[in-house]
Amino acid sequence: MALQKCVPSGDAPAVNLKHLRISSKVPEKTHPDVENQNPNMDVDVDLGEIYFLIMHFLSGGPCHKTYLQFWNELLEKELLPRRYHAWYSRSGACSGVAHDDGQSFPLGYNKLVERYPHIEKDHLVKLLKQLLLNTASLSPGMSTGKAPNAADVPTLLGSGSFSLLSYDKDKVKEDAKPPPSYMRWPHMKANQVHGLNLREIGGGFPRHHRGPSIRAACYAIAKPSTMVQKMQNIKRVRGHRNAVYCAIFDRSGRYVITGSDDRLVKIWSMETAYSLASCRGHEGDITDLAVSSNNALVASSSNDCVIRVWRLPDGLPISVLRGHTGAVTAIAFSPRPSAVYQLLSSSDDGTCRIWDARHTQSNPRLYVPKPFDSVGRSSGQSSNTMPQSHQIFCCAFNANGTVFVTGSSDNLARVWNACKLSMEDTDQPNHEIDVLSGHENDVNYVQFSGCAVASRFSTTETWKEENVPKFKNSWLNHDNIVTCSRDGSAIIWIPKSRRSHGKSGRWARAYHLKVPSPPMPPQPQRGGPRQRILPTPRGVNMIVWSLDNRFVLAAIMDCRICVWNASDGSLVHSLTGHTESTYVLDVHPFNPRIAMSAGYDGRTIVWDIWEGLPIRIYEISRFKLVDGKFSP
Repeated sequence: MALQKCVPSGDAPAVNLKHLRISSKVPEKTHPDVENQNPNMDVDVDLGEIYFLIMHFLSGGPCHKTYLQFWNELLEKELLPRRYHAWYSRSGACSGVAHDDGQSFPLGYNKLVERYPHIEKDHLVKLLKQLLLNTASLSPGMSTGKAPNAADVPTLLGSGSFSLLSYDKDKVKEDAKPPPSYMRWPHMKANQVHGLNLREIGGGFPRHHRGPSIRAACYAIAKPSTMVQKMQNIKRVRGHRNAVYCAIFDRSGRYVITGSDDRLVKIWSMETAYSLASCRGHEGDITDLAVSSNNALVASSSNDCVIRVWRLPDGLPISVLRGHTGAVTAIAFSPRPSAVYQLLSSSDDGTCRIWDARHTQSNPRLYVPKPFDSVGRSSGQSSNTMPQSHQIFCCAFNANGTVFVTGSSDNLARVWNACKLSMEDTDQPNHEIDVLSGHENDVNYVQFSGCAVASRFSTTETWKEENVPKFKNSWLNHDNIVTCSRDGSAIIWIPKSRRSHGKSGRWARAYHLKVPSPPMPPQPQRGGPRQRILPTPRGVNMIVWSLDNRFVLAAIMDCRICVWNASDGSLVHSLTGHTESTYVLDVHPFNPRIAMSAGYDGRTIVWDIWEGLPIRIYEISRFKLVDGKFSP
């Protein structure tokens, strides 16, 4: 294809091609070979070559009209490289070639392509890639082999310390301000955990104080694809002789504790994948595991009605807690700093107990629901020997450990006071402070908001400081409750103001989250055989709050993951990817965009809950996945 050069008009300004002078100073960490170069050395760059590379790049791209217009304008203003005469033939007289000034004459684009056949159409891209590699090859995340954060992702458009120009970086160093107190480490009053977590994800959380929106950008949070790109299956360990239904990390992430139907509790090292201890003593299947907030003890419950407490990490037996008359369904240590050894348990006998996990002979605090008469009203006093007609399936503390909530088979959730009010009548059972009714089937999972953050930072006392910014929404407190049931719904409960406390209860139902219908399969054209659609179960297996309390995530019996907006109860996403039921659901400890699910299909999916897309999918062949967690 050939284009005639446009003849410039008489009043067009003359364009003199000047050389661009670029400093050759490079960052000190760029390459060891350039350390001894003179920083004041300059190099001349011919702008004509740059124009030719841009034009050559456009010739292979989709912008064909831009390419033609650019070609015409370069020829008009003679901006392409020129061909210079040999020194002995530079007479200064015109040689007859158009625009020959006796020293040189301009070359056309086709001539330049013939003259430089080694220049490919992506030559400009290769030069920029080489520039990025030379300047960003020693970034912290890339060089140490760790998962990169947002600061490690190279860009041509960076400014300040992220700029590829050395003088921009020097300017930032001169104007740099000291980091805030909670990010100065080491320091006597520094919150090391909070500061390191902020550095890990690349910034702070001021944008999370506004109302939730799935399209609200928070550029301080690293992209999920960047944080999980190095996640892989490291090791597969064998040690149990039966199915493993419980798995949990300790608070430091150095150990993994597993419980199996072979009646054993095992402690594994994350560094070596070796079994450090096999804890024996249970006479039934392991039903739940819990680690104390000071990372000193691990408790295991079983359907033999007994709770056993072991020492971390050597598995030394500490205590054996007996008192339940039914299988122990769930256990949880108190997150309250003054009560780190208080252990909450729920059972099929319809009661809850709070134990001192250090002592076998200690008397637990007994929690029994108030009995109801035929009309459904509470009849007042109850006896701790009265058998209960329902089972308690789950229990959970709030973020500060002052109250806890349970879900039971009588379609009710109950809220209890975890603090001991008085020393009198220690033998009398404690009753619930509120009853949450609204489900039409068993309440099989409950959770307080804010626990995803509090559980990971409960070992430090610096969270009590008022000047430390906490990772939460200012309009969402940490006493909101979410409950789910096999009736296909979940309910968000919010605490009432103190003036409203009374006979009507302390929590009010805010939003009733209904599970939507599954997507319809494609139907054949009219006249063809119709596919019979069978009803699918819509019960909720598990439900959790997102890290920033903006969303509620639920694992549905029909293999979907539903995401609701916690501020208005609207459905945000209905995520599909599993082919069998899902019973594992957890949120990332640092990034509020990331969640993880696993199910009976042997598939683990890492989700971006803001965009509603799967980031990574891991297949574990034929094995069913029944429990899983993110490391702290």
